[in-house]
Amino acid sequence: MSELAGRAEEIAAHLVSHALGADARKFDADGRQSAVDFMLEWPNGRRGALEVTLVTQAKSSAWQGLAAKEGWRWPAPSGWEFRLSGDDMPYRRARRAVVRAVELCDRENVDALDRLPPDIFSSDPDLEWLSDIGDLRRASFEPGVVLLPAVRAEFVDASTSDFATLVERWLHLPHMPRHVEKVRSALAVDERHLFLVPVDEVLPARFFTNDFSAPTRRPGGFSGIDGIWVWSNYWHQYLVWLAGGWRWLDFPPKEDA
Repeated sequence: MSELAGRAEEIAAHLVSHALGADARKFDADGRQSAVDFMLEWPNGRRGALEVTLVTQAKSSAWQGLAAKEGWRWPAPSGWEFRLSGDDMPYRRARRAVVRAVELCDRENVDALDRLPPDIFSSDPDLEWLSDIGDLRRASFEPGVVLLPAVRAEFVDASTSDFATLVERWLHLPHMPRHVEKVRSALAVDERHLFLVPVDEVLPARFFTNDFSAPTRRPGGFSGIDGIWVWSNYWHQYLVWLAGGWRWLDFPPKEDA
């Protein structure tokens, strides 16, 4: 499991257990195969299944997990940012190339990869390749290279304004049906809950923050699931479909964290 996915599970278990008044116990452990991530347990003996998944494009899920392990920063003696131009990145090759490019840029006293002298730039195929997959520039950060996702040009009116429609579209991502089916088929439980953690690349600009109204309808494709929970990194609340409707919930007080 990537650090990013592990952190998502911790957050989901904390938020759901607080909202429902249940204890969340790690369940996909001790050799259990294809088990849901957590078992929810209430004082009255009721039990529930909780499955947690990142919502991410298939191409980026692998490298984002590796990036999270390093805190989205690569080592360097000076401050830089590397912004991807697309969703995919061969992580280890890109890391090596960026570290080498920073070394050359510092030596030549230039502030961007494309400002290296032509003879130096063309002498290393990895530098040309690096310029094709992203943009490396000096920044006023502390030493290190900060990794940034691609910037998407998007007209807000071109994306759906219905968050329930967006959630339905996530079902077409390759990894999603497996998680839905896993919680749907959980045995010996009274409730089934699915917690979704969308990363930036699957969120239209209008949904980057939680400044939008809760949806008014249940998304299709989630039959058999009692609770659909959604939280993203820049949201200051979390969203849940439960008991027939959507609503925003506040984070637990810090003393409960």
